[in-house]
Parts: sequence; C-alpha cells; structure tokens
Amino acid sequence: MAKEERVLCFERKLLEELGVFQGLSLETEKYLAQVTATANILYLNRSEAELDKRYKQLIPYVLVIHEDKILRYRRGKGGQETRLHGLYSVGIGGHISEEDNDMFSSGAGYQEGMQRELKEEVDIAEMNERVVAVINDDSTEVGYVHFGVVHILLVTREDVAGGRSGIQNPEFVPITEALKDPASYESWSRFCLENLPVLLAKAKAAGLAVTVPAGA
Repeated sequence: MAKEERVLCFERKLLEELGVFQGLSLETEKYLAQVTATANILYLNRSEAELDKRYKQLIPYVLVIHEDKILRYRRGKGGQETRLHGLYSVGIGGHISEEDNDMFSSGAGYQEGMQRELKEEVDIAEMNERVVAVINDDSTEVGYVHFGVVHILLVTREDVAGGRSGIQNPEFVPITEALKDPASYESWSRFCLENLPVLLAKAKAAGLAVTVPAGA
C-alpha cells in the first residue's frame, strides 16, 4: 500500500489569534511569519487534514505573469480536489509535503515546497517571484481547511506551461480577458483577479518588473 501524503498545516486557533478574515488580505507580514514558523506547523495525513476543521493546510498560490497576460487553466478530473473540477484557475501550486524536509535542508519546507510544486507545473529555471497576499475563505468546505499564500511570478516566455492530469488547457490570456466572467473561476482565483491591479502594484514595489495593464 502506498504511503499517504502528509501535508503542512497549522492550527486554526493561530489564525483566530492573528485575526480571521474572509477573502484576500494584503497583510502578509502579519500572517506569513507566524503560520510558517517551525513552532507553529505540523504535518498531518492529507485525508485527515481535509476533514479536520481544527487545522488549516498551507497552500502556495502562484499567479504566473508574462507581460500583459496571466496563465489560466481549467481544473481537470485528475486533480485530487474534486470540489474544484471544471472551474478556471489562475493559481499554480499545491500542498507542502513532508517529503520536502528530506529533499531540502532548510526550515519546514514552505519555500522549497512552493518551488517544487511550481516546477512540476511550469517549466522555469529562475524563481522571479514575490509574495503579495494571503487568502482565507471560510465560506466553503474546501476553503475552511486551507490557507493560501499568493505569489506573483514573472516569466519571460509563454511556453512554460506544462500539464498534469489536474490541469487542462493551460494558456496565457490577456489580463483584461481573465477579468471577465468571474463566476467561472474558483473562489481563490476570483479574489486574486478582483484585486489584481493592487497585487501587481505591490509586486512592483517589492522589486518585480511588472506593469499593470491599461484597463485592468
């Protein structure tokens, strides 16, 4: 029998102490240092974590930008999260596995795990990214047990998009097009697209060479 994946979590009561919010927050310094601190994290079997509302699973959520376009894909049936099947997404990433502690030597594995997940989906050699927001969505069953960390990743070409069974038809689309029909996106993507000009501005202020497209 295959060994079950164990994923990086923190206790929900930590979020309650820091301040529960709904949707997207730009206060990354307030939350990120605490929810990734070695003293505050633990690894749980994924099947248990998905059902245990005492914990939040920490999920990198990376928006991939090329010039005035953003990478978009549709959630496929091969993805483990069945509650998102068929919806559009602009976020690349996934759970941080306990295996990352064996693969890398530093810390609890958040940054390394984010890079591993991203490189499984996107063919990149350089991590030109910035953290710009965090996401909490307690309005859905899937959202209640997850906590997102939003990164902006800048790429120099469009042929970086790979594809596993969980991703269908990855493509770069103009940001103005991606902003249309928000109901077709998963909730985390809607939060990001609704605030995308602000997220891009924050990434630019942090040193990333991005621009906010006219009309976005």
